[in-house]
Formats: sequence, structure tokens, C-alpha cells
Amino acid sequence: MTILFYTTFSDKKLWKKEIKNLFKDEKIISINDTKLFKKVKYAIVWDLPDNILKQLSNLKIIFSQGAGVDHILNLPSYKQIPIIRLKDPIMGERMANHVLSQVLYYQLNLSIYYKFQSKKVWYDNLESLTPKENNNITIGILGMGYLGTYVAKVLKKMNYNVIGYKRKKINKKNNFPLYVGKQLNTFIKSCDIIVSILPATKETVNFINKDFLLKMKNKSLLINVGRGITLNESDLNKHLNSNKNFYASLDVFNNEPLTRKNKLWSNPNLIITPHIASITVVKSAVMQMHKTYKKYLKNGKIKSDVNLKNGY
Repeated sequence: MTILFYTTFSDKKLWKKEIKNLFKDEKIISINDTKLFKKVKYAIVWDLPDNILKQLSNLKIIFSQGAGVDHILNLPSYKQIPIIRLKDPIMGERMANHVLSQVLYYQLNLSIYYKFQSKKVWYDNLESLTPKENNNITIGILGMGYLGTYVAKVLKKMNYNVIGYKRKKINKKNNFPLYVGKQLNTFIKSCDIIVSILPATKETVNFINKDFLLKMKNKSLLINVGRGITLNESDLNKHLNSNKNFYASLDVFNNEPLTRKNKLWSNPNLIITPHIASITVVKSAVMQMHKTYKKYLKNGKIKSDVNLKNGY
């Protein structure tokens, strides 16, 4: 069997090493091995160029190196080839830890204490900065996929009031309220904190915009760890500037890396992290791919992780 490996990740050497360790009996090729393209039945990729996909005429399965799949679906030459996305519990744990860190930073008023620290002031006005108890904070999860559900369950165990939002109704049962479709406004207005883990689809572009932000509570927090294109960054920056009690934490952006000229850098009510909320655990990820690969070789059947109609 021949497997094509291509990535834009900075740790591609580690990926290649782990792939070779597990797929020992397979030939691993790069996009430079054009003469072998017709033999490629499996591809492990991130941001594969469309002109390469077009040449893989016998491709049976595409393994995505992350939870996102828009980098595949947006390719003009993509034609309903089964996609296996990462659903790694370790990635879920990392995502939940990151979200929790931002929730606590906001909940415990740590940004305010940091400002006083920079001024060398011992500020102990407990009456004005006493944090709310967990059960008095409602956290809304926008996007209830694998990672969203994982984060929601972790926060629920910590006694936060957790609610979720999904565009379409699902049969899966959760131990927290789930808002669907036209209930979006009620969902937004109910939240003290909103965590967006939305995928990148045609329907989610600029989903969080001026109108969305105005429906949020004046004193609240927005966390985006989903996809950059789901948030209108200009609208957010203006909203932060006009609302001193509104905060945001962004791990994803429309264009990455964020340029030095971007106005978001200088906003005091915003925390910026460089797309590190849920870094892929390479060894665990490759093990998951190999397990799926072995099952396919055994029974010849594969179920795509992506609903092409929904785009995720």
C-alpha cells in the first residue's frame, strides 16, 4: 500500500517519524513522488494543494491531521472521498483546559489584579472584586461537535451552568439544555460566557458579528477556539472599545499568523493565543489513524466522519 503524507505543520518531521513507526509495511511518499500518485490509496494531510489531490485518482481515505476538515472540503477537486477527522480524547482535554483557563482568568478578575501589579498597588477591595460562584455563571457552548461536547461535560462537572447551541436538532442526549436553530437569541442572552467551537462552513462565516455581540450581556466574555472566519474581527474590536466590561479571548483568526499591524493586539480587554488551544498529540493521533486503517483493511468498509451536506 502507498500512503501520501503532506502537512504544513511545523512538526512535520515528528509526524513522519510516527507514521513510519506504525505504518511499517506501507510506502510513505511525499508530493514530490508524482510517479507513484496512481498507487496512493490513503492520504494523511493538512492543507493539501488542490493540484495534488486532483492527481490521486485511486484515493480511498483521507485522514485529517486535525479536528477541522474545511481544508479538504474547500478543495475544488474533492469528490466525496471518506474523511477521517481526529477525535482524540487528549485533544479534548487540552481544549477543555484552555477554555477553563480563560473562564477562570475572567471569573477571578485576574486581569484587573495584573493591572494593579504593574502599578505596584496592593488592591484588596474584596467587595468590588468578589468572584461569582461557579453555579451562578452560565457558560454557553456554540458548536456541539466532539470537542464542544467534551468541553461542556468538563465545565458541567465543575458546577457551572452549561448550555449548548446547535443549528440542527440531534438525538444524542446531554445532561444540560441544548438550544436549536431559531433559539439562538435566547441562547445568547442567557450566557455570561460564550465559548465558540464552530466549524468553518458557508453558514458560519461571520456568524459572530455586530448583531450577535450586541445581544450578549454587557458584562460578559467571548472565547473563540473554533475557526477564525466564524468571527467578524472588526466588529469585535469595535464592540470591545465601546464596552469596557466586555472581554474576549481568541485562539483563532481570519488570517494566521496575526500580523503586527492588526488592531486586536493593542486591545486591553482581549487575550490572544496563537492557535494552541488544542494542539494535536502526534503519537496518539497517528495511533487513531492506524486503528481505523486496520479496520478498513479487515472489512473493506469505512464511514466518513463528515456530513457533506452540513459541511462538518
